[in-house]
Amino acid sequence: MPDFPVTDPGDPRDDRPTYEAFLRRAENDANVLGLVLHGSRGFDAYLTEQSDVDAIVVVDRDPLEWRTAHGGPVEAWPMTLAEFREHALPGTRDAWNRPAFLGVKVVLDKLGGEISRIVDRKRELTRNEAPVIVANSLDDYVNVLFRSLHNLEAGRLLEGRLDALETIPPLLATVFALENRVRPFNKWLLHEVQARPLSIEGFIPLVEQLARDPTTTIQRTIFRTVERAARGAGHGPGIDSWEPDVAWLRGRD
Repeated sequence: MPDFPVTDPGDPRDDRPTYEAFLRRAENDANVLGLVLHGSRGFDAYLTEQSDVDAIVVVDRDPLEWRTAHGGPVEAWPMTLAEFREHALPGTRDAWNRPAFLGVKVVLDKLGGEISRIVDRKRELTRNEAPVIVANSLDDYVNVLFRSLHNLEAGRLLEGRLDALETIPPLLATVFALENRVRPFNKWLLHEVQARPLSIEGFIPLVEQLARDPTTTIQRTIFRTVERAARGAGHGPGIDSWEPDVAWLRGRD
């Protein structure tokens, strides 16, 4: 059972009784195969009195029976076992949600550990997935970086800064995939790297500088850092595809 912040007995946001009733219902329903908490309850972090319970309910059939309203004390996302197996994997419509599995808690598994094994499959990139994500994200990152530097050097400051901010998602995806890791949601970025530091020393402070003041200097510093890591992992051809502009991207300003 997840930890709940201490609240006054009369606090209308004391969701423990609602969650306990929800869990008992799941335990007693033969149609329910598993229950997985995600969000703050899954991570056991950033919990407040306002933290609701976000749960994936894995069922054998008829998932709509377990649908709950958005904004309630327990927000259930029901899906069949087949849907849960594919959920958040590459090529699916919910691929965007894979970072949620970096911090989940399996509280009910009626399949002898199968729910936990499915969850573990989503936590890390496979050896086949990681190179594809690196190649695609690296190219996206350099593409937007190229536009940002051109805009900034031409005096189009707003345009260049907006482009610079757009480099951050593919940049993070690239760096995490270089380590066979799923890029976390922004809320959990610092939490994740504090628990498992990245091998690129000083990378997060560089990203913080980029978010605050996306100058050409910081962008080129980051590019040189990522270039070294990408080439070291065998992704030099992806960088070289941007010739004859690689030296200009590196800069020395």
